[in-house]
Amino acid sequence: MELGVLLIPILIVVSGAIALVGNAVGRSIGRRRLSLFQLRPRYTAQIVTVITGMLITIVTLIVVLLISSEARVALFRLNTVLRQTRQLEEEIGRQEDRLKQLALGDIGYLNNQEVLRDVIDGRQQADAVRQRVLADVQRATEMARDNGIGPDSHGDVIVLTPPRASWDDIAHLVDLRETDSVVRLVASQNTLKGEPLTVFVQLFDNRLVYAQGTVLVEGIVDGRQAREVISRELLRLADQSARLARGRVMPPPFTLVTAPAAAQVDIDAHRAAVAKVQRAGRQVLVQVVAPRDVYTVGPLAVSFTVRSQ
Repeated sequence: MELGVLLIPILIVVSGAIALVGNAVGRSIGRRRLSLFQLRPRYTAQIVTVITGMLITIVTLIVVLLISSEARVALFRLNTVLRQTRQLEEEIGRQEDRLKQLALGDIGYLNNQEVLRDVIDGRQQADAVRQRVLADVQRATEMARDNGIGPDSHGDVIVLTPPRASWDDIAHLVDLRETDSVVRLVASQNTLKGEPLTVFVQLFDNRLVYAQGTVLVEGIVDGRQAREVISRELLRLADQSARLARGRVMPPPFTLVTAPAAAQVDIDAHRAAVAKVQRAGRQVLVQVVAPRDVYTVGPLAVSFTVRSQ
């Protein structure tokens, strides 16, 4: 039920009651010819009438303010609300203009797209870590500029968020980790060419995910099939190993950070495995293995081992 459905009848009843009391008091004063502050009874009755009207207004306001939070806001914070509304409308207008520009313009970087990654040894001296971070920023700036990104009013092509963060803060965090750390710069929004690129930084340990020779996935492949079919079966197994590595091995550089890892297959190794399966002429076990150590930073390099059943 709407608040006004209850509030309006209550106000009418209360106002009527106050008016009735005021009228009774005024009539009583008139009959008895009472006087306030040594005024004539007629003026005293007028004062009572005025006070009654004031009481009606005061009681009405009190009831409304006690019952309705919206009324309290409208009465005491109206200017603030109007100012916030104007600011919100202006922000909505800016966002609508930006959406139109994004729809019609040339996007340099997508939201959550990787701008740069590097592995920095936090066990180095603090100054060496700082210089490496600043070198990464310079490299990211050059790549972004080559991709059409422009400077802001301060001349910065790469702008770090949150605003109070600094590259020295990032270097300090890397230095505190005292291990190999992946430093990843990521675009924080869709950015048109000609605009500055706002980025945030991700930091995580560069851990060993798969040691050399680790079997990532395996499956049965029939060597009596056509060469093209065998080739697709091997690539399917490689893709399966990439899906299993999601969240443990980073996707390829410059892609979206939410993208899955991608298996890196050597063409010659793939052709050799296809030929070996085909020569077997029967069902064989194919294992997808890591030909070298695979770390968090990637890439997810894979090879194939063919074993007889």
